[in-house]
Amino acid sequence: MQPTDIDTLISQSEVARDSGRLAEGLAMAEPAWLALGADNAPARRRLGLVLLHLRDRSGDLSKAVELADDLLPLLRASGPTTELIDTLRTVSLCSADTNRFAMSLSCAQEAHRLSLDIGDAARLSLSTNALACFFERSGDPWQAERLMFESLSLARQAGDAYATRVALNNTAAALIGKYYMLRDGLPPAQALDSLRLARPFAEEFLALARAGSEVFFQAGALGNLSEILVHLGETDAAAELLHEALTLARPLGFEALLWRMGCTQGELLLLQQQPQAAWDQLAQVLHAAEMADQRTTHMRLHHALWRAAAQLGRSADALHHLQAYLTLERARSVTQLQAQSDLFITRMEAEQVRQDAQRHRARATALEADVRRDQLTGLGNRREMEARWPELIREARASGQPLSVAMLDLDHFKQVNDMHGHAVGDQVLVALAGLLPAHTRGSDLVARMGGEEFLLVLPDTSAERAVDVCERLRLRVAGHDWTALAPGLRVTLSIGLTTSPPVDAQTLSLRADAALYRAKAAGRNRLVQI
Repeated sequence: MQPTDIDTLISQSEVARDSGRLAEGLAMAEPAWLALGADNAPARRRLGLVLLHLRDRSGDLSKAVELADDLLPLLRASGPTTELIDTLRTVSLCSADTNRFAMSLSCAQEAHRLSLDIGDAARLSLSTNALACFFERSGDPWQAERLMFESLSLARQAGDAYATRVALNNTAAALIGKYYMLRDGLPPAQALDSLRLARPFAEEFLALARAGSEVFFQAGALGNLSEILVHLGETDAAAELLHEALTLARPLGFEALLWRMGCTQGELLLLQQQPQAAWDQLAQVLHAAEMADQRTTHMRLHHALWRAAAQLGRSADALHHLQAYLTLERARSVTQLQAQSDLFITRMEAEQVRQDAQRHRARATALEADVRRDQLTGLGNRREMEARWPELIREARASGQPLSVAMLDLDHFKQVNDMHGHAVGDQVLVALAGLLPAHTRGSDLVARMGGEEFLLVLPDTSAERAVDVCERLRLRVAGHDWTALAPGLRVTLSIGLTTSPPVDAQTLSLRADAALYRAKAAGRNRLVQI
């Protein structure tokens, strides 16, 4: 096939997809995919995305999942793109609907991780929604419900209309699924609570879908709400919505939706005391969907056909469909239990990895803290200063607030060491480090720069306020009872102080050093400000 021919064919398939003409799009895309060589990666990527959408919307979910083996590597080659995240989400949903739970979970988790990595709030909502669908299909509707509400909250916070529509639709659908799981094992009123909870989400979704232009969303919204109303016994309203939904879906070939709606039609006829019409309707839908991998819909159909046959007094047919329903139910339960077991192992492994990572981070954090801490005094050191000072400078520039910098030096510290010994000198340094917190805030940078020299960086501190802080500190040091460490010991401080502007680390440091030099030259035990 020539490049121009394939480009034209893909473009035509995209137009059919975008206009909802699924059968027409599939008729072009399927043979083109088979004919397209593996060496033409850009074309395969583009056509694969079209074909995945068409297979998904038309209800051919098994083929959609099979396509992922070829399509996902092509998308991953381009890195964490929104196309990759959206495709992973679609594959996760199709996999969950066909009981490929391991693949569903893997794709949903990858989409969730990538959404976090690129900081896309709307995709984070959509991928959380896919995780919820996995849990609902794998037999944990309670976890699904929690994640659905989280997904909807994320979508609303992001202000994304598409993510909000998807969250509303799938929240309603998950709660409907919860009803089907619970209806034969709980009192009817309890099972119906799920439908009552689903109703406002379905109604909001329908309002948004009607305001939009995408027919698939409109038909799905109508189908969901009519399904809820049928089981709540509101037959007239359900019939009106169902008629509208079928009118929209039939011309465009939304087969999976049509099968679900056809089942709802049969259940509506049962409520209207028309068992023969219900039987005919349900049998027709079962025949149409027989070859499709639509297990949830098949279970609904057999359950409804069992009830229709029982009302008609057709015992053999009732037994046949009850057995078919129970066989599917057992198969689903076994698959769900296996998935939950696998998930339990995965959770255990993930928890172990998380704990190991947490311990590693704690060790790394402790090591980093040790590297940036002066071992004698417990204050920050030069590395702490180098790590924190740039951020303090950026914040001062951004806020326009003053930044004050002080250099502190113990006067005649060499004489302290010579007269009283280095052990006493160390005790002096430790004692000074203990006095500093009383005159500084948690947001201030306090560091020992080496020997007897200390640095104070005081953000959001005017020159007048900085003078007050430093002068009180100087007086506190001079008045401290140093004789408790050694008889006759006296300790004083010289301080050089400067305040922005300019907000420049090097300039402020040089000015503070110059001020400190002047304080020492002027006789020590004093504060000099530049």
